[in-house]
Amino acid sequence: MKNTIYYILFLFVTIFGYSQNKQLLKTGVIIDSVKIATAPTESYAIYFPKKYDCKTPMALVFIFDPAARGKKGIEPFILAAETYNYILVCSNTLKNGLVQNNITIANRLFDDVLQTYAIDASQLYISGFSGGARLASLFGISTGAFQGVIACGASFNGMDKFITPSNNFSYVGMVGDRDMNYQEMIENREWLDKTKIVNTLFVAHVGHAWPKPSEMLRAFDWLEIQAYRKNIRPKNDSIIKRIYDANLRIADSLKTNKEMVLSVNAYEKGITSFNTNEDNFLRAEIAEIKKSKEYKDEITKMKEIKVLENKIMDKLSLRFDQELKWAKSTSNLKFWKSEIEDLSIMKSDDKNLLAKNMAFRILNWFQIMVYETGQEYKRNQENDKFAYCQELYKIIKETN
Repeated sequence: MKNTIYYILFLFVTIFGYSQNKQLLKTGVIIDSVKIATAPTESYAIYFPKKYDCKTPMALVFIFDPAARGKKGIEPFILAAETYNYILVCSNTLKNGLVQNNITIANRLFDDVLQTYAIDASQLYISGFSGGARLASLFGISTGAFQGVIACGASFNGMDKFITPSNNFSYVGMVGDRDMNYQEMIENREWLDKTKIVNTLFVAHVGHAWPKPSEMLRAFDWLEIQAYRKNIRPKNDSIIKRIYDANLRIADSLKTNKEMVLSVNAYEKGITSFNTNEDNFLRAEIAEIKKSKEYKDEITKMKEIKVLENKIMDKLSLRFDQELKWAKSTSNLKFWKSEIEDLSIMKSDDKNLLAKNMAFRILNWFQIMVYETGQEYKRNQENDKFAYCQELYKIIKETN
């Protein structure tokens, strides 16, 4: 790992120029497949904003999609790229797999892109979804080369948190409240705060998926404010006002809808540190909400849900591990049918939104775990255990 980090640092500090030797570049469209010169079997998708002129170095976002879908990975970023003038690059090769292999592939991607196009090396960002978010977070925390990380649907691998972080990067977490990694992302924010890494978290009412373009724009709104604070972009008062107004509008709507925790989150994002009166108004709103019974009740319920969620997941994991030893259900799958039916009923309860979202998370988590475990047994030709996983997966799939 140490040699990899040294290589990346060397790469970023030694690139002073670029060679524009690709075919004539199109702006405003996704170019699906650009081959890497040193590895022709590897490629990436790239998007140049309409204002790109191939002469002026521009900010860039490297993107990792867990299934190596370059075009799919770029699409959520286009609105933000056009708003703030970012080049977007997403690998068509790098996907969920061995970390060391992905680091090697990513290094070749970095090398090819940074030596080919007009890139501002002081404005490099990195993002990913799910397993791609974990890899992006690793590069962010270990290299010091990126100004920001946008991690969607997953945070760090556990071991990454033992790396001494380069605190000059800003971290954006994005997750759905029905995403199986939701609780992980909540806990991750606590760790980031303790590590003194500047960070924020966006929560949407969705499952495990790339954020919508409008949500991604909000992430880049926040990163734009961080860029002003770091003096890597000239401060723009009209943009600051737009960001403030947008967050105020969203926060007020959430407050009206009695989503008190999310409203506080949105008010916090409106604090830019550039508008004293407006910032003080938002801080007063936050303080008032936190004193309210509605806010305190919601915090209490969220803590209770987290305890219940962990309890159910532990119960399902333990039972699954026990039955795998015999490669069959000890109750002819009655236990599983009952547990999954209970979660399905909870998933349909519109009167208890927190429990409903929890049920979505648990069912999605368990479905993925059973599927991936079954695929591992299939590769190892342990057919009895693979068949058991298949049978259990079918039951979950039918109700999920």
